[in-house]
Amino acid sequence: MEKTKVKYRLQGHEKFPLREGWINKGLMEVDSDEMIFLSKEAPDEFGIGNNMVKSLRYWMRALGLFESDTARGSILSQEGRMILNHDPYLEDIFSLWVMHSYIAKNKDEATTWYLYFNHCDAEILSKDQIEHILSRELIKYVGNDDFSDKSLKNDIDVLLNMYSKDKGLIDPEEKNVSPFSQLGLIKKVENQYVKTSPDLRNISEWVVLYELSQLMEGKDSISIEQVSNGEFSLSAIYHLGSVTINSFLDKLDALGYIRVDRTAGLDMIYRLNEFSKESVIEDYFGRLDR
Repeated sequence: MEKTKVKYRLQGHEKFPLREGWINKGLMEVDSDEMIFLSKEAPDEFGIGNNMVKSLRYWMRALGLFESDTARGSILSQEGRMILNHDPYLEDIFSLWVMHSYIAKNKDEATTWYLYFNHCDAEILSKDQIEHILSRELIKYVGNDDFSDKSLKNDIDVLLNMYSKDKGLIDPEEKNVSPFSQLGLIKKVENQYVKTSPDLRNISEWVVLYELSQLMEGKDSISIEQVSNGEFSLSAIYHLGSVTINSFLDKLDALGYIRVDRTAGLDMIYRLNEFSKESVIEDYFGRLDR
């Protein structure tokens, strides 16, 4: 039996890291005109070059902001529309966490991001070491080595730039900075890249609830171990330690969304109320609006 081909993608971004101001412009323009990315006027409307327009279109897909993106036009996803409605200028870091959650698990459109956050476990690595690990993991994932090494390296350059470039250390007028550097997940120290835990002032139990909405989809219970470790876990996607994870789970317990049971070594999470990705976003911003 012929092995099913695995879908993957490298370098859809045209080697342009996501830049400050791109996402909110993309959300607004697509909301006004679903055909904007197919229009000859797109560079003028977005105020960027042709290749950057292609890059922006890629980022909108990779971050889960499009429900569909075809020759018939681009349609915002529910998450994309909610961010546009509640936080169009990405002033609330929660919106960035929602998009980060998507790209870190997007095997099809952002394969390097998926592999880095889920299958590159070492905390301190040089770029050469990251390239070696991700090349090995990509071969395992795809089942062959027919991909372009150059494209993988370009992806890694963009990923590391996107998350580690410190906005506070460069010219404030510099536009070549990704808003994702605010998340504090990767820090460059000399010639090495360090996976870091986010500042607790920048992440909350709502981010954990958003992740639980996906991990518990179709389930009434889940183990704390499954939530904490392994692929798509809170430690992989958000670099959170067990103490922080359990603290956030206790806060969600107090809010009435879940019940955490650690008696008799169970270490289980039980759903108390229905919640989905969309309802968590609405609840989060709804509380801010009160």
